[in-house]
Amino acid sequence: MGGLIGMMLAAQPGNPIRKLVLNDIGPFLSKVGLERIRDYVGLDPTFPSLEAFETTLRATYAAFGPLTDAQWRKMARDSAREKPDGGWGFAYDPRIGEALKAGPLEDFDIWPTWDAIQCPTLLLRGAQSDLVTRETAEAMTRRGPKAKLIEVPGVGHAPALVEEDQIGTVRDFLLA
Repeated sequence: MGGLIGMMLAAQPGNPIRKLVLNDIGPFLSKVGLERIRDYVGLDPTFPSLEAFETTLRATYAAFGPLTDAQWRKMARDSAREKPDGGWGFAYDPRIGEALKAGPLEDFDIWPTWDAIQCPTLLLRGAQSDLVTRETAEAMTRRGPKAKLIEVPGVGHAPALVEEDQIGTVRDFLLA
């Protein structure tokens, strides 16, 4: 949701955003990708241990790419919360999924918002993303802020941004 909010803010006149980084999100999102996300976002399961939580995290977010065991452990620690009644769960408000579950899904299209953005924009796209298609990513380089596109091979939605080359790409863009 951060990328969608970022685009909407960056499109407003007089906004304070000077550079925008989008991680596998765009002004057109495929119904297929949204349906996949709808299947898991907003669920609030309880896991008996952090290790059990990590196992589910690895399965659910396998599209993030080939992460090391240490990276998966860190992601699990950063993404989990200990529940008051015991066990572990996702560290987000489960209501985040309500909009996706409210009715039938269609492709999501906010191209007019994209076309209003004027700040330099970097788009990181997982080369196998089912959410932001290659066609959409290429159109994003020609329309609106004419994003700089970096595709991450071997990754779907979304690059985990834990590899030094991915972090360096974002850092270099923001500091340039």
